[in-house]
Amino acid sequence: MTRLSEPSFEDIITLVAQLVPDIPEPSKIMFEIEHKDKVLWLEGWCDGCIAGKGFPPKGKGKLQEKLDHIRNLTPGFLKERAEEKGMIVQHSGFIPLDDKEFLYGVSWAIFKEMK
Repeated sequence: MTRLSEPSFEDIITLVAQLVPDIPEPSKIMFEIEHKDKVLWLEGWCDGCIAGKGFPPKGKGKLQEKLDHIRNLTPGFLKERAEEKGMIVQHSGFIPLDDKEFLYGVSWAIFKEMK
């Protein structure tokens, strides 16, 4: 069997981001995978997550401004999530998802135990 191309890290994270439920309930749009001393943390963003920021509902405009806002919040937000678990952020990012009914995208991080 010959492999023409290997998936990139970004390809894999984008695929795994699909595990986050596409629902409009901020407290339920997360997913985590634990392995040894690490956790892959995925958390989605919907209108309820950015409520009170002056943005119209999904599909009503200001998409780029919403995505920029979420990207800006992601590092600090993920640092807080890691600290709640007694961990630190090893890698992180934000993946916009344009094919979802409720989600704008998913913030992701690999948390690792503090040593």
